Amino acid sequence: MSVNEVKIKAAPFELEVRGTGHPGSRTFAIGDEDHTLGNSLRHVLMNNSKVAFAGYSVPHPSEPVVHIRVQTAKIGNKGDDSDRPRAVDVLKEACDTLISQCEIIIDKVEVLIPEVKEDRINLEDAMKQYEYAEDMLDEAEPHEEADFDDEEMIEGADEY
Repeated sequence: MSVNEVKIKAAPFELEVRGTGHPGSRTFAIGDEDHTLGNSLRHVLMNNSKVAFAGYSVPHPSEPVVHIRVQTAKIGNKGDDSDRPRAVDVLKEACDTLISQCEIIIDKVEVLIPEVKEDRINLEDAMKQYEYAEDMLDEAEPHEEADFDDEEMIEGADEY
């Protein structure tokens, strides 16, 4: 690692929903993400007629967290906020839209560059094997620890 490189620690959470009041206004703190996801979700949210405001921020470059603010728009003609959709539902819809858009792009790239499809298949196979190995380790019974005395180990090491 060079002098200019910084190791960023993992975020202490995956997702936090912040805010009180009407459920149509919330801030979502997403761990281990950055501008890439923040700007993409903001763009998809702003193209939704149910959204009055969407924005994102990365509080600090050394923190692997992105904050996404969602405020939904009034749907009906009522004077109160009872007809505003929940921000959580609108964010879920935006995530589904973004996933669909990514799948369309991947499909098109795989048609143009067959190696990409081969790499994806190999990666998926490796992930399945990794998950299988993790499951097997979880099912295995814990081994009993050997009963060694630290001083015996130090004395034994002197012989070598």
